[in-house]
Order: sequence, then structure tokens, then C-alpha cells
Amino acid sequence: MELSKHSAERIVREINEVLPQKINLMNKKGIIIASTDAARIGEFHGAAYKIIRDGIDEIRIYHDNEYPGTRPGTNFLLRACGEPIGVLGITGSYDTILPIAKVIRKMTELIVTDHELVRMESRREAMRVRFLTDFLLRSGSVVTGDFYQQGLEMGIDIRKKWRVMAVMVHAPEASESTRAEAAQTAQQLLQRAYPSFIVCSMAPYFIAVLTKARDDDWMHSMAMDIRRLIASEMSADSTIGIDMPAEDPVHMQEAWNCARKALESALRRTNTPVKFYSEINMEIFADEVPDASKLKYIQRIFSGYTLQELHDVLSMLELFYENNGSVTKTAAKLYIHKNTLQQHLKKIAARTGYDPRSLSGSAIFYIVIYFYHDLIDAGYEQ
Repeated sequence: MELSKHSAERIVREINEVLPQKINLMNKKGIIIASTDAARIGEFHGAAYKIIRDGIDEIRIYHDNEYPGTRPGTNFLLRACGEPIGVLGITGSYDTILPIAKVIRKMTELIVTDHELVRMESRREAMRVRFLTDFLLRSGSVVTGDFYQQGLEMGIDIRKKWRVMAVMVHAPEASESTRAEAAQTAQQLLQRAYPSFIVCSMAPYFIAVLTKARDDDWMHSMAMDIRRLIASEMSADSTIGIDMPAEDPVHMQEAWNCARKALESALRRTNTPVKFYSEINMEIFADEVPDASKLKYIQRIFSGYTLQELHDVLSMLELFYENNGSVTKTAAKLYIHKNTLQQHLKKIAARTGYDPRSLSGSAIFYIVIYFYHDLIDAGYEQ
């Protein structure tokens, strides 16, 4: 374990805000890496070097250069988690500093230990994230005996049957930073609320939630619980996609891809907050169609339409299909008479050659709506 220059500088600042004594912090090589006297940083401190080399607890200095680079004061061996990490030097006569020397030493060791524990926890979390990311993105190539053992050391048994949800939190009018912060906050919230779950951030703004394998009814109920928790604690909405269960750990990559695609499909519909991969259909192959081909398809069906006309017509048709082709329900939500809606639908049929009320026509317009949302998300314009 090493006392880093960054940590040492923070410690000197924190102690100096409370106590006025001049102090130095030396690393294991006896080099001053932080000091209330900036001019001494980088100098060799002979007493500190001897303390580390010989395992001495304390050396008092009475005269300048009694050891190379020293001044009157007392130098103490510092330990963190039981291990020597450096030396604390307090300048001044021993009788003067003695009343508070032990306090400063203990404060320094506590701060160092705290910083080290935070650093170790941060490193453990980074290792955990890398492990889970590999498990969900590259399971087919990384799941081996060693990988399994690595998981056990983190408390994760990958050989159990798992199910996975992809969660996205919607921060109102979110910028790039606030969306990331919302995802991080939600991750911490879910980890506290569901300690038996495995929760991990997945770039860019997704959260993966792994649970022991359960049936679809249980998964849907839990997804709704998660949404309610996020709404209650964060005042934010969320959308969740649920996987197609993996046969074994090697196929968890496929399960995650299914959950993510289900989430992306749900995001296209404002009234679908939770969606299973088994519920998506056309999306399975439509994502393979190039954007340029999607644009050409829309232009062919809606030849002669302006951008505004296209937007208005597709918004109306989307609502029409969300209400299972009910003219009465759709007209009510549009605040128009049902006869007016019928006229709009007939006009679409006349201009495009496809009747949105027919089975074949609805299939065509459903594809157009799907492609249109894809292009809008990608920043395309007609």
C-alpha cells in the first residue's frame, strides 16, 4: 500500500484547516510529497527514510540536518490497515508539539485509512462492473471455470439461472450529464432496495438488473415495483425491457440483447412502460434495415406529403392503431367527431393508395410508423 501524492496533499489541507502546526508527509522512499511549506515538497527526508527502513515508530529531531533534509520536530511512522505507508513529520520543539502530536498522528492515520478504503471500494466496484459487463456483453467467449471462480469471489454465482431487465430512467429534459447522473442514482437506489438483485450500469444510460430466474408474471410485477420506486424516490419516469430467458450462463449475452431490444421497442410507445422481448415482432428484423432504405420506403408510401403533413398523419395513425382501430376511441382522444376521423382516413387511402382501416394497409402503415420513429431518433429529416 502506498501513500499517494494526491491523498497526502488532501490530508495536509484537511488537517491544516483544523490545526495550525507545520506538517510534512513523506512516502516510503523518504521523499516529502506534501507539506504546509510548499518549498520542501520533493526533498529527501533522512529521518523518514530511516523510520521506514528500520520499522521505527518515532524519531525526534533536535537540530537542523540532524538527518539529511530534517528540521527540529518529531516524525511518526504511519500505518493504514495495519501496513506502514509513510511518515508524518511535525515541525517544532518536542515539548511544544507533544500535547497534540498524538492527535495529529491519529487524525492522519484515520484519514489515510478512510481514503484507502474508499479507493479499495472504488476499485472493487470497477472490477465488479467489468465482470458484469463481460458477462452480459461477451458471455459466449468469457464464461469459463476461471470466470466462474472470479464471480464467486465477488459473491456472484453465474451458474445459477438468471433473468435480466434493461432499465432506463427519464430525467425531465435531461442533458447528457443529468441522464448519466439519473442512471447512477437509480442504480444506487435499486441496490439498496433489492439487495438480492445484481444491479449494474450499462453504457450509455441503461441499468441492468439481474434476478434469479422467475416466470413472466413475477418479472412484470417486479418491473412495475421498480418503476414505482423510481417514481417515488426520484420523481422520475422509467421504461423497462425484459429478456427472453437464457438457457445457461454462456447465453446471457443473448438475454441482455433481448432485454435491451425490448426496452428500445417500449421507448417507441409512450404508453408501454414495460415490455417483454417476446412481445416485439417486426422490430426483430426491422433494425437491420439501413436508415436510407427506411427513408425511401416512407417517401414512396407518402409521396407528395410535406414534413408537417407526414408528422400529423402518422401521429393520428399511431393513435388509431394503439386503440386497435377503434374510430370512436381515437376520435375521442383527438377531440374530433368520428365522422371527421373517417374522412381523414379515407383521404389517406386516396392519396397513398393504401387503406389504413384494412389489414394489409395497417401492416404497411405500422412499418412506416416504426421506420419514422427510428429516423427521428437518428436525427433524419424528410
